[in-house]
Amino acid sequence: MRNHPAAVIAPPAAIIGLAVWAILWAVGVSPLAAVAPAAVVGVAVAALLWLNAPQSALAALGARPLARGEYPRLENLVEGLCTTHGFNRPSLHVVETPAINAASAGRRDLGAHLILTRGALAELDRLELEAVVARQLCEIRRGVAVETARAGVARIPAIGSLAVRLSRSASRRQRASDVDIEAVGLTNYPPALASALSKSTAVTSIKASGAAGHLWLVAPEGSELAAGTQPSMAQRIDVLGEI
Repeated sequence: MRNHPAAVIAPPAAIIGLAVWAILWAVGVSPLAAVAPAAVVGVAVAALLWLNAPQSALAALGARPLARGEYPRLENLVEGLCTTHGFNRPSLHVVETPAINAASAGRRDLGAHLILTRGALAELDRLELEAVVARQLCEIRRGVAVETARAGVARIPAIGSLAVRLSRSASRRQRASDVDIEAVGLTNYPPALASALSKSTAVTSIKASGAAGHLWLVAPEGSELAAGTQPSMAQRIDVLGEI
């Protein structure tokens, strides 16, 4: 279960279920009789976390939906890549920041969400934007359910950070360079993604989010990813330069 969303959702559900059991016991319910209602609450919490995970992740990212026709260049790139390479079309969202970055979220490939910053939409040329979109589509196809669930869990008041620490091993964000390589295999132009990554480091970074920092293509300054839990940006660009 290490790389399954249940590994992320189970800790907070168990913590809340245990708290309910303790409260019932404290008010006079026998320990054995308190197990059933506590278990029901735990299961209900797990179901709610799973169902609400994508919207929680989008809220943590500060993303809003892009209206149809609001950014035709992006829509055309997404449509072309999805048609050519068999991706399911994600919904499109924007984060209003001059930073150049992208993210993806969703419980499954079908119905996932692709998020771009306003800086990426404004500053990347067509080849660079195509490379970033291809990269995020590859991320979605590999699966972002674990990372999405983690973002939702992290937003739970009081216990979110503890629950995330308990499920830390469930994260798969070590795969950054592998997804980079997969993406440039689709566009056949590694310099475009390398250039986009390089541009992202030359402008103001997104402020680190304890709940959603791990979802970004380029780790926010001060986040755990920026501190070395995935390949550095220089390493990723070097790998692309060798292809």
